[in-house]
Amino acid sequence: MPACATPQEITKPPGASNYLVPVPDTDFREFLAEVDQLARWAPEILMQIQADLDAHARRKKHLREEDRRFYEGRTEDLPALEIAPREMEAEELRLETGRPRMSALLVYVFVMIRGFLGSLSSKPSRRFLLESMSLHDFLQSRGERLPAVTTILENINAVSEESRELILRKQLEQVLGEGLDDFLKQTQDSTAVKANSAWPTDGKMLIGLLGRAHRLGQKLHHFGLEDFRKGWIPRWLEEMEELEFQICLNAGKAHSRRKMKKSYRKLLKRGRKAAAALERELAGLEENLRLESLPPGRRAMLQQTVERIRGDLSDARRVADYAEDRVFHDQSLPSTDKILSRSDGSAAFIKKGGREPVIGYKPQLVRSAEGLVTSVLVPEGNAADSTQLVPAIRDSIERTGVIPEEVSTDDGYASAKGRRELLDLGVRIVSISGAKGKKLTDPEDWQSEAYREARRNRSAVESLMFTIKDGFEFGELGRRGIEAVRAELLEKVLAYNCCRTILLKKRRRDEGKQAA
Repeated sequence: MPACATPQEITKPPGASNYLVPVPDTDFREFLAEVDQLARWAPEILMQIQADLDAHARRKKHLREEDRRFYEGRTEDLPALEIAPREMEAEELRLETGRPRMSALLVYVFVMIRGFLGSLSSKPSRRFLLESMSLHDFLQSRGERLPAVTTILENINAVSEESRELILRKQLEQVLGEGLDDFLKQTQDSTAVKANSAWPTDGKMLIGLLGRAHRLGQKLHHFGLEDFRKGWIPRWLEEMEELEFQICLNAGKAHSRRKMKKSYRKLLKRGRKAAAALERELAGLEENLRLESLPPGRRAMLQQTVERIRGDLSDARRVADYAEDRVFHDQSLPSTDKILSRSDGSAAFIKKGGREPVIGYKPQLVRSAEGLVTSVLVPEGNAADSTQLVPAIRDSIERTGVIPEEVSTDDGYASAKGRRELLDLGVRIVSISGAKGKKLTDPEDWQSEAYREARRNRSAVESLMFTIKDGFEFGELGRRGIEAVRAELLEKVLAYNCCRTILLKKRRRDEGKQAA
């Protein structure tokens, strides 16, 4: 009989069960129900996502086939055997029965959940997925289990931009078909969103680029190659960190200009030494590099690593040059010619009105009268609002199939050409607030009640900006690169539209009850 520290028998605690405890009536439960209802109403969404998953699987299989052929090619054929190799594209491969994959429905649901939560990789989001009774009830009722987060991310990242656009289009079609909104009145505005990047300074940027090139050079042994020799590089980088810290401490103090120049001179000297040493190591690597000796999968990874090292060293030289011009020759470059982020090269310097500037993007949003987003455009760089008026409204018209009667914006969109193009499209009222818009508008139209009402309605877009930023983390990005940023912002718009649709349906039900 085993010994125990207590005479009482300790039983195993009961497992989690949902037989007696009801699923709480939360906004997330309503969100899942609305997401599922849209998929039932528009099954082509799941068909499109399934096509994306199949294409992703074929690309992976094609890479595995290329690796298999590589290893087979290292064994010589029999002398009398003559078989000509045949190149096969990924689209030609036939998918066989393999490991179970996530269904298209689950992938679609988690795409929408990522927009609802803002992220699936953060610790709070992972905890939410594990502890949400609404989610587990949704999965159990369909005979599904919660996949691992890495599995979820791999599958939802395979969803194409066309599939996300299709979801948005079907959302708007459903709203229009149910009469929840007619999309005849629209307002447009832009907002600044912060990229997933730290605020840049020349010193930190130089240290970061050189440090990343050095770290990548220490990972070449994974490809069967010799790593870069370290030499004095770690010490130089450490000294550059200390000098950067001293520059930050001296900023704004007495005689700071002279002290900063002294520190910058030392920092740039060590930076150029480190760059020269890494360039010599890179030249030696490229001279002796034999990519054909590696399988295609590893070959692509090595090429990407080498390209990243080369790009970082080139950018580091560029940063050192314009930092020297700025500090010692008082020559400043415009932000468009600078490297603003080493993690997101497409991010730009965004300063909107009197607000605090950010390094990120400036998406354009078009809002309907009932608060739905009918268009979201993410241009590269800090594009002027006046150039985005017509593209955003055209995009909205293509999605909804409705030419609005009224479009209202602020004077940042003032453009005689753009206003004329919208009028030619069939828009009856094009209201541009402010002094610039007043100059472009006929005085009789400006004083009319229709235009007065349009100017009053313009402020409604500000509530959209607050709601989507506060509730869906629209102002903070977790992904990098223009394509990934566009996908992330579109997913958050999809989640917002879903929640807005739920609210409009509730209002209709309440109105029906009051009428009854």
